[in-house]
Amino acid sequence: MFIKTKDFKNVEINENDIIKFPQGIYGYEDVKNYVVLNNPDNQWMMHLQSVEDENPRFILLDPFMFIENYLPVLPEGTLELLQAKKHDEINILVVAVIPASVKDITINLKSPVIINFEKKIAAQIILENRDYSVRTRLFPAEKGISERVV
Repeated sequence: MFIKTKDFKNVEINENDIIKFPQGIYGYEDVKNYVVLNNPDNQWMMHLQSVEDENPRFILLDPFMFIENYLPVLPEGTLELLQAKKHDEINILVVAVIPASVKDITINLKSPVIINFEKKIAAQIILENRDYSVRTRLFPAEKGISERVV
């Protein structure tokens, strides 16, 4: 199956790689089917691409590669929603916004994307922890500037 993307043009995917978001993603609740595309230029970056249209698409990062003290507590029922019995059956990823300047990359620690790659089911959830922001700088800010953008 071929899908149209903005970043990679037409890409052939295996239909078995389609990940279902039963509740959609915030702002795109009607779009349920996505695929994760690896970025050949950046191993630390993945693209979550709708298979239904070239939009929406999101850049995903593994927050644990960058944020040492990120300890998300998943809401009750998250594992069941994702058909997982244990936390090691899921992957926690965050949506990144990458502007022109790499130093200004922000990540959404408040609403991670949780994927069960084995079962091909996922959800974006909102964490209750008030310390996490929807726009946190990925790289340390200059002295005197808050790391948390919003």
